[in-house]
Amino acid sequence: MKKTYLLILAALMLTFMFASLGVARDADTLIVVQESEPVGLDLMRSSLQNTMSVCYNIHDTLFFPQEDASIKPALAEKWEKVDDMTWKITLRKGVTFHNGEPLNAKAVKFSFDRVFDPEIKCPHKGKLSAFKEIKVLDELSFEIKTAKPFAPGLYMLGIYLPIVPPDYIKKVGNTKYNTDPVGCGPYKLAKWVRGESVILERYENYYGPKPYYRKVVFKTVPEATSRVAALLTGEVDVISGIAVHQRKKILESGKAYLTSQMGVMPYLGINTYEPPFDDVRVRQAVNYAINRELINKALFNGKAILCNGPISPRTFGHAPDLKPYPFDPAKAETLLKEAGYPNGIEVRLAYPTYMSQIQEQVEAIAANLAEAGIKAKLEPFERAVMWQRYKGKKHQLYVYWWDDAPEPDRYMYSLFNSKSRDYYYKNETIDVLLDLGRTIIDRAERAKVYNEIDRILYKDCPWAYLYVIPEVFGVSNKVFYEGDRDGFLNMRWAKPKN
Repeated sequence: MKKTYLLILAALMLTFMFASLGVARDADTLIVVQESEPVGLDLMRSSLQNTMSVCYNIHDTLFFPQEDASIKPALAEKWEKVDDMTWKITLRKGVTFHNGEPLNAKAVKFSFDRVFDPEIKCPHKGKLSAFKEIKVLDELSFEIKTAKPFAPGLYMLGIYLPIVPPDYIKKVGNTKYNTDPVGCGPYKLAKWVRGESVILERYENYYGPKPYYRKVVFKTVPEATSRVAALLTGEVDVISGIAVHQRKKILESGKAYLTSQMGVMPYLGINTYEPPFDDVRVRQAVNYAINRELINKALFNGKAILCNGPISPRTFGHAPDLKPYPFDPAKAETLLKEAGYPNGIEVRLAYPTYMSQIQEQVEAIAANLAEAGIKAKLEPFERAVMWQRYKGKKHQLYVYWWDDAPEPDRYMYSLFNSKSRDYYYKNETIDVLLDLGRTIIDRAERAKVYNEIDRILYKDCPWAYLYVIPEVFGVSNKVFYEGDRDGFLNMRWAKPKN
């Protein structure tokens, strides 16, 4: 009875909230709810999943990335490999930005150069750093060159190089562009009310197939049970961030269904630059101290995939022969004593409050660590503070996550190559191998390099390796939508169910 009452109360509150914002619930409007609000709408300036999901509806890239890390045409109509370090790419004719500005090869060059503009502070520039330059050939054609062969090059362009309008940005500046962007994607920005909603309208001159919905409204509901309640009462159409134990409720409701998307790979990051974690034995102790199997059963109904290293078991190049660290608190205590900490250690464990099931996870991890003599003080931070402290190297232990992506360079280079972020770990051998992994075209030979990276980092433990949580979106029975492997809510593919 109490649960029913709370569900009804939550539904009434959500009904009032959506009605008070004047969000139309007609057949032409799709309402999407995420865990957190976008930090901005310039795709070049954020790597946060919920922000990028909104942005991919406004912006377009040269290619559509596929689930096997291949590509299909988007803004680029055709391409050819000139040599191992050069591609010639030809754009579609007649494509325009939302303000009517033409999309041409000069716009592509402007966009590429902007990624590396220090003012932008683009978090994706490390992923595109293998590219050296773009040379405009004519109105619709250009060459893009790399300093060395770059195996995942076109795939990475398809994710991290949104094409933006040069004239508009030069006129309004980068700051205004982050709040009032003009893209070339299937939807254009109608209105962004901070703290309430991002309202998008269909761009009628879009070059590709027109989206089915005239309007898409992205809203933020931080509380997971409230998102589920809104879906089941018909207030919203699509939700993300569904805790595993709530998925059964959706499946049994008869009102909505679950569609898979890319999993998330939470990890326990470690500041290896400062004591006590500058000692590899202490980092290994942390790995032995965590009972991954019990956490998986208790929080994820046994559906999570235990990680045996930093490369997801579902990602090309992982080393399948490695075994996840076993739960062995006695071994962890022994390692701490060998490192000079016979009485254990006290540490700080930071985590972002908006992450799904995060409180349950960190409490379980902290309890495990305590058994091995590692007393963790929990430090919850809201999104912006967590990110700023992360970049400022303020964390000691911290939980973050990355996408369970099919292409290892997409996250391994960013997180472990010291030329990319260099926040908490540096290993010259890993730097060399990550650079090498990018240059090998042969897939089998390339896999060997990433296998070696996996093995080295398995022993060196810059993280405590946890698990991959297969993620899902909740979708109303009135809507047909299949989640993409990239995990973004790209609503151009959504349509009414017949």
